[in-house]
Amino acid sequence: MRWECFRLADVFDIKPTADGIDKVRLAPGEGKYPYVTRSDMNNGVNMLVARQEGFRLNEGNCISVGSDTQTVFYQPTDFYTGNNVNILRHSRINAYTGKFLLPLLERTLSVFCWGHAATLTRIKRSKIFLPVDDSGNPNWAFMEGYMRERERAMIERYISHVMGRISGGGMLSLEGVRWAGFVIGDLFTLIPGKGRGANHLEPGNDGISYLGATNRNNAVLDFVKPEEGLVQKGNCIAFIRNGEGSMGYSVYKAEDFIATSDITLGYAPFLNRYTGTFITTVADQVRGRYSYNYKRSDTRLRKEVIQLPVDSSGNPDWAFMEAYMRQEEQRLIQDYANHQSDKLRIPPPP
Repeated sequence: MRWECFRLADVFDIKPTADGIDKVRLAPGEGKYPYVTRSDMNNGVNMLVARQEGFRLNEGNCISVGSDTQTVFYQPTDFYTGNNVNILRHSRINAYTGKFLLPLLERTLSVFCWGHAATLTRIKRSKIFLPVDDSGNPNWAFMEGYMRERERAMIERYISHVMGRISGGGMLSLEGVRWAGFVIGDLFTLIPGKGRGANHLEPGNDGISYLGATNRNNAVLDFVKPEEGLVQKGNCIAFIRNGEGSMGYSVYKAEDFIATSDITLGYAPFLNRYTGTFITTVADQVRGRYSYNYKRSDTRLRKEVIQLPVDSSGNPDWAFMEAYMRQEEQRLIQDYANHQSDKLRIPPPP
């Protein structure tokens, strides 16, 4: 395959974001629209937001570039952005060609830094090597075909891997299971979160989770650098006690983290990834009880009653809960593997 050098401005339509929105100006409420910033995490998506009146959406199927951080991501859907984000478009960009271009653009923009940022003018003047066809034009068909083959190879490896994890055995059912109520304060050692707010911590994409009052993203608001005295151990359940729309939810946390004081952590010897996710599913049933005028105080949390399967002695049947969740995990893996197998049987477009 022959490659040629092109100016970015000669290949792409490059423009600044439709409207850069400071995070503090975002209208409250969770929604479906990605809010893309200059972060190098999570495809640049800081959070999902509701429709922002007075601000224009950026149309998806394009590539976003963070001007100060030189972060490059393919954006499949319509989105909002923070400041200093530029957009690259081309009629042949799609999920495959877009991903082919990302490492090439990252290499092109790697010459820039905070003191010498990738401004709109500098991006347009930058050059990129691309595969070309017999006429010397960017070979979009090759880029798409190459990425489709890479995707196919990865799916085949994934299916081979997950099928090796799936074991046989009888199916467990919740029908006929005996349940009983247990008080949260009796089941767990409850410890409040120690965080004073994200503004007191130093951001760090390679740091640890910062948990807050949200039921999105497993309660992770951001990633921060660890601070002695604030880090709390994982393998616990985080009970969210505050936050409109999130109060009453709980999440299982395997990793160490820093949590706000809006969260209470529950520790117990029976906890693991499977019993933890079983309990949070059951515990979330209480969330309708709380509201802005009736908050989930520490006292109320301790008195909450959750229904759990019990053994012949009337004790929580932790073995059943773990086995049931392992079975559900395998079922989901099987379903996803079947879905990926179906994708392999769909012929690519001509």
